[in-house]
Amino acid sequence: MSAPRRLLYSLAAAVLAAAVPTVADAQSDPAQVSSSGLQISQVRSGLVAAPDIRVTEVNGKQATLAGGYLGWLTDKRLLIGGAGYVLANRADDFRMQYGGGLVRWTFFADRPVAISTGVFAGFGTATIARPYGDLFDLPTAPAASAPAGRGPNGRIRFGTSPSADTPVRIHDDFTMAEPQLNIVWSITPWLRLDAGAGYRFIGNADLTERQLRGPSGSLALQFGAK
Repeated sequence: MSAPRRLLYSLAAAVLAAAVPTVADAQSDPAQVSSSGLQISQVRSGLVAAPDIRVTEVNGKQATLAGGYLGWLTDKRLLIGGAGYVLANRADDFRMQYGGGLVRWTFFADRPVAISTGVFAGFGTATIARPYGDLFDLPTAPAASAPAGRGPNGRIRFGTSPSADTPVRIHDDFTMAEPQLNIVWSITPWLRLDAGAGYRFIGNADLTERQLRGPSGSLALQFGAK
């Protein structure tokens, strides 16, 4: 074998020997950064579920809503799912429940504390009490021991018309949209504390829109999607 050929084989063997460790390292490392700055990493996605408590005001009263959300979290950033809530401290004239779709985007998702923003929109039903006069813009009658149209116990007497301050029960359907801003604290890779605030906008409810809309605060535990 000539000297030039031996030199060529020697150079090829040296290049191959240097390349083998590099290939092995690339196969063992799921995230690679080339000299040009190109980075390749695995997209982590999965299902998340979160029981949620919301504190708000409904019809001028403090209200607690119990519920939660369920969705698919892509790359720890984009959450698409659904949510539903029901008034916990409910009575015959103090009921509300609603549900719909949820879309959220998380900033600084790789940090222990992240910021998430999005919107929850859907529809629901409510039953609340309002003074009869508020519904028809009637003047409120002066205070009296037994207002006109009522018996001694305050109930409306049969065959009489309610006065302006007589409470009447209203059942109404509505649509809603609630923009949200949340802070998400990663306690473990699969458990996060999700605390936020939002404002509930109400539509298609002429008689109850003002009584059902308002700000809310929420606290949830989010499970899943490492």
